[in-house]
Amino acid sequence: MPRYLEGWLKDVVEYSLRREYISAERIRPIYNGIGRINQFKESGINPVIAEFKRTSPSGFSVDRDPIGYAKFMRNYAVALSVLTEEKFFNGSYTLLKSISSSVDIPVLMKDFVVTETQIDTGYNLGADLILLIVRILTERELEGLIEYVRSYKLEPLVEVHSKDDLEIALRCGASLVGFNARNLFTLEMDVDLQKELISTSPKDIVKVAESGIESRDQLMELKKIGADAFLIGSSLMKDPEKIKEFI
Repeated sequence: MPRYLEGWLKDVVEYSLRREYISAERIRPIYNGIGRINQFKESGINPVIAEFKRTSPSGFSVDRDPIGYAKFMRNYAVALSVLTEEKFFNGSYTLLKSISSSVDIPVLMKDFVVTETQIDTGYNLGADLILLIVRILTERELEGLIEYVRSYKLEPLVEVHSKDDLEIALRCGASLVGFNARNLFTLEMDVDLQKELISTSPKDIVKVAESGIESRDQLMELKKIGADAFLIGSSLMKDPEKIKEFI
């Protein structure tokens, strides 16, 4: 059982524990997310992970045609992030399957993953990257899930929100680490903490800045202190053309 939680996080984790397993034959190859981030960097392109999300607990609400969005972003983004959490983000496994089957770039399953069954389903439906959130897992659970994701030749994006989270992620062998500026409990932003964690983290991990990026200036500031890639959702859902500015 994941570590003690309360409020909406407790609800979402309890819901995740009951998620159904989707049996399907994977129809796409596995795309290397870390390799593609490095290719973009070597080519002088800012690696942006474009996220498709309809709603969030922070009050965000925008809807677009997912296939149209994915096919447009495929020309610019290093990868696509797809919200599959149903209760609070209005996502679905169906969304993951439809987007992954329409593009030939890495796809991240973004969810509150607490079981191997969720990872099985993500692989079956075409995910190449699986989000694992340190804050909702015990260290033993995180270590086991990282190993399980890699057993499929996928890569976990291990998300941290604090110095303690980062230390746990590193001990568990994370190679791709997401630094989320949004506090999961209060939903408030702490960009200063995010910057501190990115700037003090080891150079041999791939660092993804998450949440609140609305301008190229913000992105470049994060890049300057060591961020390798940038997960952007709200800004691009509101205006997909903005990715041309970010990259």
